[in-house]
Amino acid sequence: MPTKWPAGVIFDFDGVLVNSEPLHYLAFHEVLAKEGIELAEAEYYNEMIGFDDRGAFNHIFKIHGRALDPKTFLRVMTLKSEKMRELIEGRRDLALPGAEEFVRGLWRNYPLAVCSGALREEIELMLEAAALRDCFSVIVSAEDVTVGKPDPQGYLLTSKLIADKLKRSLKPVDFLIVEDAPSVIKSVKKVGFPTLAVATTYSIEKLSDADWAVPSLKPDDVLKKLPELNLLR
Repeated sequence: MPTKWPAGVIFDFDGVLVNSEPLHYLAFHEVLAKEGIELAEAEYYNEMIGFDDRGAFNHIFKIHGRALDPKTFLRVMTLKSEKMRELIEGRRDLALPGAEEFVRGLWRNYPLAVCSGALREEIELMLEAAALRDCFSVIVSAEDVTVGKPDPQGYLLTSKLIADKLKRSLKPVDFLIVEDAPSVIKSVKKVGFPTLAVATTYSIEKLSDADWAVPSLKPDDVLKKLPELNLLR
């Protein structure tokens, strides 16, 4: 471990910093209905959390026994993006409980980054709506990787970008990942990232693969598990 751990904190986005999963569900539901696929809310949360949009569409078409040809894929991706923009506009209540206080408690002491399967435009819009955009020096989105979550490629890229900014040689163990998806937690743990799970989407019982798990990002909840974090209060 470096003298100061973590060297940087990397946050997932949807369901960790912002309460955007209901918006994603509404957007997926509307787009898939036009393709003749009825997406129940329970199915969305059971089957699609942890995927980026590309992976989510591929997965849901597959389990519904439908082929996803390139023309259809382009259409559903475009419509999903348009619907998300519509749902995000004008929202000012997106930050999850504790998220703003926790992020602002960290940002003067650690480099902070977002690594998300969402599109960059969506991330930027929601960070602005949640009044958190200024806190993140690195954002890695769906457009930046060739393989989406739960694959760890995005987190590996994010950690490299932070290391480059710091001009230091860093390894996954030097970072802290904040995630809510069990499949992603399991994946990033395999390549050496310590993980803090937040039980906003899944119960704490389902987050047992993480090094630490908390009910929310409220600073008091996190510091009970990670008292070594340097949080400005």
